[in-house]
Amino acid sequence: MLGLHIVGKSKPGQFAESWADLLFVKGFDAGQPIVYLSTDAGQPLTAVLERSTYVPALNNAAFNGGDDFLGSARERLFGFINGQTGAHNPNAQGFIHLVKDGHASQDASAGNTALINALRHGGDLLNVFGDFPTLTDPRHADAYSPLWDAQLGLWTPKAVSQGLNKRQIDENQVFNLAATRPDLLTGVDPATGQPAPYGSVGVDINCAVIGWTGDKPPLANLADPVPNSQFPPR
Repeated sequence: MLGLHIVGKSKPGQFAESWADLLFVKGFDAGQPIVYLSTDAGQPLTAVLERSTYVPALNNAAFNGGDDFLGSARERLFGFINGQTGAHNPNAQGFIHLVKDGHASQDASAGNTALINALRHGGDLLNVFGDFPTLTDPRHADAYSPLWDAQLGLWTPKAVSQGLNKRQIDENQVFNLAATRPDLLTGVDPATGQPAPYGSVGVDINCAVIGWTGDKPPLANLADPVPNSQFPPR
């Protein structure tokens, strides 16, 4: 929340409305720009970066790595540790970008115009989301959940040196890249920061999608999944 406005007692016969300023976060789903509202996270660092409330019990929600499995309340979200940076770089994305260009260490308030302008112009994490309510495939539209299970990607030194750590905007493309080009993208061990097999890292965030900001809603993924690129398979 950026600000809370309480108008006080209403005059007779009138209803004076109080209101709040909320911080929407930008991301992508199926190639389209979206916005979401981050409310809770199950880990302290995640709560700080997402500017949300730390709720330890969220870690117990079923279940880590579940995604579309029956009984899982979680859906996959894709973040990147070391994507490109730069306030006006169209390929910027990820945690280092957020810290360097998104004023992550500063208080999020409506009066902090530098922070607001930075986020308005792409200073967010710019995470990639999985299932979305507007997807044309009912299996994936109906599988949407506001509780997200983070899959964190770490670009390799080769990818960084060659400028191949570009902004990603589609779930299948991320999975395909991790499956076919481990020389460019791996997973990461959150405890050590070292490369690890790609997949769920046990980081969960409650962030409901609000809508899309492009010309059309997310409808279908930009690529078909390559064999053995996802578990559970799509």
